[in-house]
Amino acid sequence: MVMAYFLDNFWGEKNNGFDILYHNMKHGQISTKELSEFIRERSAIEEAYSRSMTKLAKSTSNCTQLGTFGPVWDVFKTSTEKLATCHLELVKKLQDLIKDLQKYGEEQLKAHKKTKEEVSGTLEAVQNIQSITQSLQKAKELYNIKCVEHERLKKEGAAPKEIEKVTSLS
Repeated sequence: MVMAYFLDNFWGEKNNGFDILYHNMKHGQISTKELSEFIRERSAIEEAYSRSMTKLAKSTSNCTQLGTFGPVWDVFKTSTEKLATCHLELVKKLQDLIKDLQKYGEEQLKAHKKTKEEVSGTLEAVQNIQSITQSLQKAKELYNIKCVEHERLKKEGAAPKEIEKVTSLS
């Protein structure tokens, strides 16, 4: 089994490794915001559910608790109240998580700004490498086309001026 090293795989195909890392860092803020919004919505739903369960538990006191169903009503009321309490505790934990996510997002923004300043030279170098690589590929294709054309003209016995015309750099 061959071990893969970061050094050997960082740049990736077409030198896009740096762009991918930079893109992921840049869009981490969006992901953090989306996750925070999702948890906020979940918290609101859990809170509404908790209120509904509390209201339902209180409504059991209006029911007749005589006869053999009396103990069952008590069990349902108690379990419904406990369930409402659990969901309310979940709401509090979700709200704490939202605060932590907001703090993380702020730290992430600061780190992104700092990193952006630090890697601007690298970003420019990567863009130059990509541009040069693209130009080199085009030049290579043009060279191969001219070589094929040159060989074809030689085989056909074309005039030296025609051959020279094909091999010129224009």
